[in-house]
Amino acid sequence: MKFPVFYSRTTLSFALLFVLLPGMALAHGDEIPSDPGIANDHFTRYGQSDRYELTLYYPELNAGEEAHLMLYVADYKSNRPIEKAELKISTLENPQLVFEVEPVSPGVYELHTTFSENKTHTLNVQVSHPNGADLIGIQGVTVGEKLPAAANEEVHLQETPVSSWFWFAGGLLLGGLLVWFVSRRRSRVLTTLFVLAGAWFSTPSWNPVWAHDGEEHGPKQKGGSGFGKSVYAPKETQFLFEILTQPIAIGDYQSATTMFGTVVPASDGLGVVIATQSGRLTKVNVRVGQTVRAGQTLALLQQTVNTPDQVSIAANNSSLAVQIETAKTRVSATKREWERLKKIEDLAAGRDVQAAEANYNAALAELQTLENKALGANAAANGRTLSLIAPIDGILGAFTLTPGSEVVAGQTLFTITNLGKVYVEAQVYDRDAPVVHAGNRFLVTCSTDDHKSAEVRLISQAQNMNPGNQSQRVLFEMDNPRGEFKIGEFVTVKALDNSTSRQISIPNSALTEINGKTAVFLKHGPEEFELAYVQTGEDDGTRTLILKGIEEGEKVVINGAYEVKMMYLNQ
Repeated sequence: MKFPVFYSRTTLSFALLFVLLPGMALAHGDEIPSDPGIANDHFTRYGQSDRYELTLYYPELNAGEEAHLMLYVADYKSNRPIEKAELKISTLENPQLVFEVEPVSPGVYELHTTFSENKTHTLNVQVSHPNGADLIGIQGVTVGEKLPAAANEEVHLQETPVSSWFWFAGGLLLGGLLVWFVSRRRSRVLTTLFVLAGAWFSTPSWNPVWAHDGEEHGPKQKGGSGFGKSVYAPKETQFLFEILTQPIAIGDYQSATTMFGTVVPASDGLGVVIATQSGRLTKVNVRVGQTVRAGQTLALLQQTVNTPDQVSIAANNSSLAVQIETAKTRVSATKREWERLKKIEDLAAGRDVQAAEANYNAALAELQTLENKALGANAAANGRTLSLIAPIDGILGAFTLTPGSEVVAGQTLFTITNLGKVYVEAQVYDRDAPVVHAGNRFLVTCSTDDHKSAEVRLISQAQNMNPGNQSQRVLFEMDNPRGEFKIGEFVTVKALDNSTSRQISIPNSALTEINGKTAVFLKHGPEEFELAYVQTGEDDGTRTLILKGIEEGEKVVINGAYEVKMMYLNQ
């Protein structure tokens, strides 16, 4: 079946037109992003020696105008801010130029000066500090240089639609001309050549891609950089987050046997105050979280007397009341007799007067004794007050007691904890029992990610077995002056071997995890860090062996690795 020439030419023309038209899709996936370490609002220059690392921030500088520059001074090895340093700054291009140095914060100094002409300067920074004196040059400080455009991306987005429509119109016109030319020539060979040429020039370009699924692909790079990519962190951010580094070195490493345990109170580390009698609190002298001393009165408890005792006390009080009335009558009688004899003292015998006075004093003493006894009986009838005393020094735990609270005998009223010294109860299996002896060193590390650790002392070998898993219970003693380890906290106990080996090891605080893989961050420049995946070996509680991934001499982040990780993931 043959189609009309008109339809075949029209179909071919439209096909050729769409082949030659430029694409309208605007993709940003293959664009190279701007360097995140280069700021748009200031210039950055670096200088360093084997002692110090200098980072200089400054805005656009103009001759004759007062200039304000920010200088960050850090220790070259540890990246720790250098504070209270004496800085003297000069420039070879203008020896008469005077720089005023004003400390702003630890490691941060503001420089004030006025440049006389627009030119490039080299600043010579003389550092005087207890860590050592040094002279460091910062090159490339150009007066009169303009900052790059701050909105390159916005300009690009604004110009892209105009450029695309221009190419669309041009392609449409060119396609129409080619269709007209082909239809005029009426040559199938020429038409085929144009179609093939259009298809060839419209094919997308191909770029090499390497996959990283735990394998090394693509160009090889030195050190750990073959496993990750860089992340830029401004110096002020490093100081804010206390990002510290340490040179990687081969050193002595002690292998360790790992056990697990729980922090428990020491023998004098937990005090409990229990109500010995039922009653009512009349006064509470302490609050939750207060530090108390042994022997301190915590509260007053008024004891409640039961009914049989109250009946007995009431009967006793009735008997005492009768005795008191009798004693009062006797006091009155003896007093009258003594006063009568005193009136006739000249006629009465002196012995009789003295006897009457003695009888009166005896009756009065008997009355006072009975009244005191009655007061004690009334106090017993109403209840008696007990003082609740702190048994140890420590900190009061949570309680919900107020004056007027009713308590019962045996109720726990206050709990006092002293974390200055705690015990660690570890579970030791038969295979690890040989390393648990007094000659070894033992290190305890928390099971969370804050990597706190402390040395412990073995105080008791296993005395019994855990029936659940047949492990031995071994007790260690640990000084805990800052209270970092809490009662009930799960910990890891490391039994350190006495022998050592020389290998690369880094602090546990340097390790992080990204995409399920263990990694560290290496510092390659004043503001440049790089992710490196590592293969780890055993750890001794504070340091971990590194089998592969980093080399001696590189600087690894040992504090603030989490913050660098967040910057890496968010860039």
